[in-house]
Amino acid sequence: MTASQPKWFTPLRLLGIFCLTNLVVYLDRGLIASNGVNGSPRTEENPSGTGIQGDFNLSYFADGLLPAIFMVGLLLSSPVFAEAVKHCSAFRMLGWGMAVWSAAVVACGAAPNFGCLLAARAFVGVGEASFVALAAPFIDDFAPAAQKTRWFAAFYLCIPVGFAAGYIFGGLVSAVTTWRWAFVCEGLAMVPFVVFVLTAQPLSLKGSEPAGARRVSAVGKREKGHHRSQHYDRRSWRDVVREFLADVATVCRQRVWVSVCIAYTAYVAVLGVYAYWGPKAGRALFFGADDSGGSADLVFGGVTVITGVVGSVAGGLALDKMGSTLRNANLLCGVSTLAGCCFLLLAFTTSRTFAAFMGVFALGQLVIFLLQAPVAATGMWCVPPELRPLGASLTTVSIHLLGDVPSPPLVGLLQTRLAAGKDPGQAAQQWRISLSVCTLLLLLSGGMFLLAAAQSGPGSDFRDQPPQPQQVGRAGEGGGGEEEGGEGCGSGIGRRGSGCGEGVRGVAVGVGGGEGEGGLDGRPLLGEREGRVSSSSRFSGVEDLSE
Repeated sequence: MTASQPKWFTPLRLLGIFCLTNLVVYLDRGLIASNGVNGSPRTEENPSGTGIQGDFNLSYFADGLLPAIFMVGLLLSSPVFAEAVKHCSAFRMLGWGMAVWSAAVVACGAAPNFGCLLAARAFVGVGEASFVALAAPFIDDFAPAAQKTRWFAAFYLCIPVGFAAGYIFGGLVSAVTTWRWAFVCEGLAMVPFVVFVLTAQPLSLKGSEPAGARRVSAVGKREKGHHRSQHYDRRSWRDVVREFLADVATVCRQRVWVSVCIAYTAYVAVLGVYAYWGPKAGRALFFGADDSGGSADLVFGGVTVITGVVGSVAGGLALDKMGSTLRNANLLCGVSTLAGCCFLLLAFTTSRTFAAFMGVFALGQLVIFLLQAPVAATGMWCVPPELRPLGASLTTVSIHLLGDVPSPPLVGLLQTRLAAGKDPGQAAQQWRISLSVCTLLLLLSGGMFLLAAAQSGPGSDFRDQPPQPQQVGRAGEGGGGEEEGGEGCGSGIGRRGSGCGEGVRGVAVGVGGGEGEGGLDGRPLLGEREGRVSSSSRFSGVEDLSE
């Protein structure tokens, strides 16, 4: 730890803080899907219904909008947070984003009507946008080089655990009081994190500007000999937009990133359906009117906790054992997704008892959760380091806009059509068809992960790479390849002829961390193929799509 880093900081302490925060964030996802909070619609047998569905008299389609609408805030905010951290303190932006999250979650509990509830869910996405874009790059910067995959596993296992805790918490709270208090409690639980991040000495992220600093425009021209001690230029909004579009183009030119993004989007679409409709389908298929929602919530929650923890940790350990290269990470993701798809289809099509269903379903979940840590690693390694927040942000936009935003309402609509005109027993059996159709998306996901593995260079295990001795300038001060007129960009050191100015393809990226920025980075040369590495992938392990 360098002298410029905060006194409160240790890598393990940072990981613990982020893991606890991730648990609360995803507890909200499970909470909104739990039978206790989400409830059941009004019927002739139960004219009042229960939970949110009963209080606001929602159809399945309208109910399916709840897990989707908060993505409006996320989709609008995620790219903004990702680009803004190049000019503002990433640590402080985490605090402001999660402050919005906390206030919006409490507003969900106070919503007087369905319209207000939808608006509050949209603002929940603003806070989640800051966290999903920035937490993983912090972990990538400060995790020990030999344990990065396991640290990602620890962080991402909080997703299934948080979902499951939400199922259980929603059922427990609704058993003793109204569903509204569940939202109020989780919103208040985030307040200590918000206060800490907004008041503690901030931690720096590679590519993020320390508080109060200004950058030279990345797309503007610098005079030769411009000294680093001079003041930064004030940039117009046009320069900011042009820089943002250039950064997006750089990320989207990476073949591996594109393939992984498509694969992960299909994967998340399936998980979104399981998370939202899984407890309800299990209750309808195996409990019917005899279960108030508690049994299905508790069983699904418990199975998701166990399979999520074991699968995430096993995936991280497996990748460490195989060798943490980009190709191995994608290969592990592809194989686990295809194998898990087979088990899940068997669960939906062949099981006749709840025990048999949950046994096979749990095995399928365990296998598909193996990719949680490897897919996080690919997201950090297949784009230039200073563009990691933007790459994570664009991936987040994709997996939600095309994944778990449309999938719950579409599956709800499919179930409504399939169940129309059938008696309750036959209508319940239609869940087998609805969920099986959705599960087929895992075939697309596995295929794209395997394609990404084929596109990845063999590389070498990053734990075996000696630290690079180069130093990194402050954000926006990368030294350009002046012998050929290139200009450095981001937080890296300009390589001869490979710096990125306006309209050029290469992005110069340094591998050493400055003070307070995580130290030296032992990242592998993952973009190597037959001795050829593109200028933009020399240190970041990427393959340029434009080549």
